[in-house]
Amino acid sequence: MATAKTIYLAVWDHKHGQDVSAHTTENGAFNQCVQWARGTVEEWEARSWQKVDGFAEFSDKELINSWGDITGDTEFFRVEPTQLHGS
Repeated sequence: MATAKTIYLAVWDHKHGQDVSAHTTENGAFNQCVQWARGTVEEWEARSWQKVDGFAEFSDKELINSWGDITGDTEFFRVEPTQLHGS
């Protein structure tokens, strides 16, 4: 009998759709969300698209938890545990 294994999906909902990445740990999925967020903040700073107001100094958890506020509730990150079934 096959057993299911839990994997964790890093999910970024944004105006262009959704980015998803699969990870073996919850921490790995969270770190992917942080990487996406930090890369976006760096891009905004480099292009002066949006005033960043010190978001680069936020802790990882603060950054992810504040992302809706930062983006005007147009983008969100989440980690979804998902069962991976094998044969």
